[in-house]
Amino acid sequence: MQIQHFDKMADLDQNEYVSELVMGAQQVLKEAGSPDLAARVYALFRTKQKPADKMSLGMTEFVANLAGGRNINTRNFEVEDAMALTLKKNDIALPQSFFTMMKDFKPRHSAKES
Repeated sequence: MQIQHFDKMADLDQNEYVSELVMGAQQVLKEAGSPDLAARVYALFRTKQKPADKMSLGMTEFVANLAGGRNINTRNFEVEDAMALTLKKNDIALPQSFFTMMKDFKPRHSAKES
């Protein structure tokens, strides 16, 4: 999904999309025979640096990578690329199937006003 489309979605839909990306990454890794990497994805998106932190280590890095994608200002860098980059920086390589798994996602809430 292009970042500009993601940014127009309601916050609840954005949260669902990212959550499904994380769960989908775990699933494709399990299907590819890498349950250990799937467990690392789970841990990355559950572990906080400090108990009082609002976001996990993985989510903090994902948000930063997504912001970097916005700064690139290209339609070729998508939300999935930000997630893949987050995982790659944590030595987790995703199979190609990850990049098409969200093709049927449909937002359920009203889009944000521009």
